[in-house]
Amino acid sequence: MTMTTAAKSILLVEDEPLVLQTTADLLEHDGYRVVGACNFREAVEALEAEPDLAVMVTDISIGAGGDGVDLARLVAERFPKVRTVIVSGALRPLGDAYPKDAIFFTK
Repeated sequence: MTMTTAAKSILLVEDEPLVLQTTADLLEHDGYRVVGACNFREAVEALEAEPDLAVMVTDISIGAGGDGVDLARLVAERFPKVRTVIVSGALRPLGDAYPKDAIFFTK
């Protein structure tokens, strides 16, 4: 079975440039199309401009404008078809702090 373009499109939100680029490179090597964003505003702009995004992977700390949990809530409300994965190496939000369909794991 082959993946559709939409199933292979990922929004990666990370404020650390090296982590963003390295993760994007790994995903692209495995055949995914990656749209990168380094903060809340860029992520929302990408979601609005890229209707075929299937998954968003976001760090919790993403700079000014809001955090990854805020972004996950916005995605659940405005872009319900986009699956969300929240990651963090430092913070662990409570289970009810992020949308019920979002997945959290530590880096």
